[in-house]
Amino acid sequence: MAQEIELKLALTHSGLGRTAILERLADIAELAGTTPRRRWLANTYFDTPEHALERAKMALRLRRSGEDADSPGPLRQTLKTSGESHGGLHSRGEWEWALPDGQTGLDLDGLRGLPPLQALEEGPREHLLGALAPTFSTDFERHAWQLELTVTQDGQTASVGVEMALDLGHVKAAGRETHIREIELELTGGDDLSAEQREGVLWALAESLASRLALRPADASKARRGAALRDGEWHEKTLDTTDTKALLAAAIDALDAHADRQQQDDMRWHDHALAAFSALASRLAASQHPGHVHAVALTEALSESREQGTSDSWRTAAFGQHSLSLLAALRSRGQ
Repeated sequence: MAQEIELKLALTHSGLGRTAILERLADIAELAGTTPRRRWLANTYFDTPEHALERAKMALRLRRSGEDADSPGPLRQTLKTSGESHGGLHSRGEWEWALPDGQTGLDLDGLRGLPPLQALEEGPREHLLGALAPTFSTDFERHAWQLELTVTQDGQTASVGVEMALDLGHVKAAGRETHIREIELELTGGDDLSAEQREGVLWALAESLASRLALRPADASKARRGAALRDGEWHEKTLDTTDTKALLAAAIDALDAHADRQQQDDMRWHDHALAAFSALASRLAASQHPGHVHAVALTEALSESREQGTSDSWRTAAFGQHSLSLLAALRSRGQ
């Protein structure tokens, strides 16, 4: 099993096309001298009619990848289990393997032997495996950069591997469709460094990206977005809390929902994010936390867009920069 640590960033400037995005990325120092690999990824996710995997916070997919949509490559099967997610930073379990040539369906034997399935009693396990069926799809073009970034520890310079992926495409479920426009940053090395130093590399790269693109931290995986689109439903996270991490998670989650649901729900999720950032700003002000100024800026940006009667005027580079600065401030103070 691989333990993946990644940072997800949603691109919020809908007017930028693929070429314009790539041109802006080319100006970022950390990407200098590297050429991205371009692939087309077609994914089908599976679950039972009762959504047993989703309820267990697992995601099962089959993926084909190739140079483009007309050149599919080999089929791979992946099972992911949910771990921790804080401000867009994820840690979770993942098992992935290639299927034999010619196989087009799930490898149930390989799935059966994995620890999450072995943890079930035989009867429920076999019932689950027999009920699995396609539930939604995510098809997108990926540009991936393999980076070696440096960090200083005790006066010594060390290297940390990071894979950066730009994904542009669509999620489709139950006749509904929404866009995929995101960047994922995943640690692929530097295991000898502390977790704080390794994660700091991701945040530093994210800040460089935010200097060239309008973006925001996101928590919703493609699988979670597909399930919500399938059901036509997102669930609000409570704001009745003094936990700053919970308030931040509620704000990020609401903006994720707003991106996929604004036509159906108008300003509902925008207003939920506004309420979460406002509560967070008050909490941080009460403790004289340095992140207060950024929470206030995010609250004001959403408030101004509400007053203007628009749901997207807040989608600026400044919003992304304040979001990342707030996350950095919360992390440094152990909040």
